[in-house]
Amino acid sequence: MKTRDIAKAVVPFLLLVISPLFISCDDELDIIPKGKSTLETVSDLEALLNQEWHLSDVTDLLVICNEALGYMISVPGTMEQKNSLEYAYLTFDESIDREALSTSDARYNTIYRFINYMNVLISKMPDADGDSKLKSQYIAEARMMRAYFHWLLVNIYAKQYDEATAANEGGVPYVDNTNVGEEKTKLSVAEVYERILEDCSDEVINQLPKNNPNVERGDQAWGNAVRAKVLMQMKKYKEALPYAQASLNLNNRIDDRSSCIENFDWVLSQDSECNLIYMGTGMRVSPTLEALSLETAALFEDGDYVNTYTMNWSPMYGSMFCSFPCPLYFSFSTAGNVYGLTSDRMYYTTAECLIRTGQIMEGLKMVDRIRAYRVENYVPFAQGNPSEQEAMAMLQKAKWIECIGTFENFFDCKRWNTEANYKRTITRNLNEYGKYTISPESPLWVIPFPSNATRFNASLTQNY
Repeated sequence: MKTRDIAKAVVPFLLLVISPLFISCDDELDIIPKGKSTLETVSDLEALLNQEWHLSDVTDLLVICNEALGYMISVPGTMEQKNSLEYAYLTFDESIDREALSTSDARYNTIYRFINYMNVLISKMPDADGDSKLKSQYIAEARMMRAYFHWLLVNIYAKQYDEATAANEGGVPYVDNTNVGEEKTKLSVAEVYERILEDCSDEVINQLPKNNPNVERGDQAWGNAVRAKVLMQMKKYKEALPYAQASLNLNNRIDDRSSCIENFDWVLSQDSECNLIYMGTGMRVSPTLEALSLETAALFEDGDYVNTYTMNWSPMYGSMFCSFPCPLYFSFSTAGNVYGLTSDRMYYTTAECLIRTGQIMEGLKMVDRIRAYRVENYVPFAQGNPSEQEAMAMLQKAKWIECIGTFENFFDCKRWNTEANYKRTITRNLNEYGKYTISPESPLWVIPFPSNATRFNASLTQNY
């Protein structure tokens, strides 16, 4: 049976199986009819924190940074549809009018909806009936969530923070009230980061619970991780380091992927204790159906547990579903944390901050602590006398594989693209379909605002 015939037979069944996974379980709480809310008690308002923080998929980010080609994408089909966002990102075509093609954006809308939930809680909690001791904790959790969501927005829909230019670059609206009639004015990148840092301050972190076993609720390990990620994205590595370390002091769990030897599968549950805060996508499994670029596939270390002991990453699946021999992930046992944060990835945040502040061997030891659970018979990075750039090259390769299926590789590329020692032009090889490049300065690194938002907000001009 030919590969294409197998695909024709399997795809309808596959879609039947996975279609329920794309249906969000969010109840779409109608909490603000005509700008008002019926939530009056502490427990009522706490319900706004009990969300499934599911956003739309992360495909565009993965394709732009060349982590992937897409999710179950038909490469030849995409190459034929030239006036599409999929084609623009797959071929790094800057000439395509992405603004005209971005009529709506579920991720953008959902993030601002969640921000609105947080603003309702923050505004009504002081006067709510109930346990006064819990009020400050819930307000702190909502402020931290508001900071985190705005951090995601500014890094997706605006240029990378750079101290020399941030005051003059367009950012996103920082929404901190529930006035639905007020135009939410777009701030500069610098102003957005200033507001983010106010919302994830030490005072706010300290009001969070020490530990929260619910992976969709915040605690101090998450709060410290958020501030660390924000400061690192600002390239303030020295300032970010103590927060990254504080997060690991509270939660240093590591997903042990050596279990693939016995399971022949990478089993990772959504409620894994490695999740500091879990934010998935419409699918409840990830990176399922992600088709890696050939360049990403080449970065797997020999002995990588998932790549060696499972068939999860398989060019066979790529040939079947993408008509292109790229490794495609096929397993429904892995719930990767797409938009949230994990303790595993905080090791890499800590490692980079250590390396960038001259503590090179200590940084590489942090990377090795993760690799011990990722690569069979791994050879430690922490040996010899590597330079900062040599150490960063080792970290970057390992971290890229660690962060597959998340926002992390896209955010890292944007940050490194503003640093002389680490910026690079990315080349994608599509075999018979050609080679394509994206420069560090490309406008493709900024996702367009959707027209259903710009149409009603004069300040919301595009940031590229």
